[in-house]
Amino acid sequence: MAGSLNSLEVRPRQSSLDGDAHVLAGWLEAHKAIVLLAFTAVYFLGAVLHARSKPFWFDEIVTIIVAKTPDLPTAWRAATEIDAMPPLSHALAHLFVRWFGVTEVSVRMPAMLGFWIFCLSLFWFTRRRVGIYYALTAMLLPVVTGAYLYAVEARAYGPELAFCGLALVAWQSASENRKRSIAIPGLAICLAAALLCHYYAALLYIPLCGGELVRITRTRRIDWGMGAALAAGTAPVLWRMATIVGVVKGFTHTWAPPSPEQILEFWETGLQQTGTFVTLWLAMLALAIVADRNAPAPAESAPAQVPDHEWMAGVLFLTIPTAAVVGALLVTHMFTFRYALIGLTGFYLLAPMLAAHLLGGRALWGLVMWMVTVVGLGFATIDIPARQNPFDAEPILREALRQGPVAVPDGQLFLRMWQYAPDELKSRLLFLADNEAAVQYMGFDTIDGGMRGLVPWSQIPLVEYRDFAKPGREFLVYQNALRPGWLLSKVVDDGGLAEIQKQSPYRSLVRVRLKP
Repeated sequence: MAGSLNSLEVRPRQSSLDGDAHVLAGWLEAHKAIVLLAFTAVYFLGAVLHARSKPFWFDEIVTIIVAKTPDLPTAWRAATEIDAMPPLSHALAHLFVRWFGVTEVSVRMPAMLGFWIFCLSLFWFTRRRVGIYYALTAMLLPVVTGAYLYAVEARAYGPELAFCGLALVAWQSASENRKRSIAIPGLAICLAAALLCHYYAALLYIPLCGGELVRITRTRRIDWGMGAALAAGTAPVLWRMATIVGVVKGFTHTWAPPSPEQILEFWETGLQQTGTFVTLWLAMLALAIVADRNAPAPAESAPAQVPDHEWMAGVLFLTIPTAAVVGALLVTHMFTFRYALIGLTGFYLLAPMLAAHLLGGRALWGLVMWMVTVVGLGFATIDIPARQNPFDAEPILREALRQGPVAVPDGQLFLRMWQYAPDELKSRLLFLADNEAAVQYMGFDTIDGGMRGLVPWSQIPLVEYRDFAKPGREFLVYQNALRPGWLLSKVVDDGGLAEIQKQSPYRSLVRVRLKP
């Protein structure tokens, strides 16, 4: 009888949640290609819709001007003359414009592809260390942070992120002696390509070299192949050293002077959308713990197996914004959030890997993280603003241009209006340039100098103010209250008259009469 009772003894219940999560993880692992294709479809759907609805802005219009040049060598030369940044992203934009014409999608396709490659690189890098849920979370994290904006911007940041991600994968493969014949040259090529996209990509050497130092300490030997790859990757810096020095010297009066506060502002900007999802992670994890509190840890769970040098690389990625701001304060005198964008890579790597490490690699917790981030991907995909032509939103300017020429002092507004205005009105837009006046009244002359550099490569109607400002001359000025420029201040200080003709929120049409 006792034996019968023993045989009927109830054994501890295995966690159905963990078991189901583990089964699903196995299916996802076996069907990775389907999962990645699904992500690709959703990502490009959202990216294309965002790109179609987003008007080009100043820097992107510079990219378009370069991309519309007749051939690749000309585009490369135009990029080096027009833009302070390296020319590779311009060359990529030129190819897509040649193949598909100038549209909001085609010009931004290099950025969209680059961001997608970066996401996949995060997946492959973390998948070798943690369960598939945690790796999929790493893949989706960039979409729910401030970096996603640059997935649909026709500038260098998308391609730069792509080469950053590929360099990480190559570095990891080389450090494990997997396909080193491909990984070593691949690392050098990716580093060089990143530097040909943006000079601040040099900060990628901080995590990679720091990680290598830890690896050398652990193995007690120098990996000469890796060292050669890291050294070879600096070739673009050596090739363009004279240009870099010239650019830095030219940044005496910049529109984005650095400040120490920008270190914290970087993380506020980059992660402002992510706080909601981190809160959801914690809340759902708490609910899962309560619902499954009596279940033993399943035997299938495996803690994260992350080598020390990769932990170090992840931590050092987090120092990139600080290094960028310090470098800007001491050397370049110019900084904005996107210059240190690759620093967010530290968050993308450490968040899922640290979670897997602390939670013992349990599939359930990884599933929770992944599902919450999937929700973020969904919001990012469907949050599409209405498509509009920026010129149609400026009826006062349209009416004034039909009557004659109008000067637009705000360089950003001017270039956007020039891009979107009807052909018959483009030539009536005027930009008046004067570097001395720009520095005197705005504190920087990069817009005036940059606009002047576009003239040989476009039909931008730029006129030097000293040639335009004839005594007693009358003309119309379309003023942006948010970025007023220097023109009206100089006119008034020089004894001229300014009378507001029409107004709307943040816009004024002003009739100006210069001093006789």
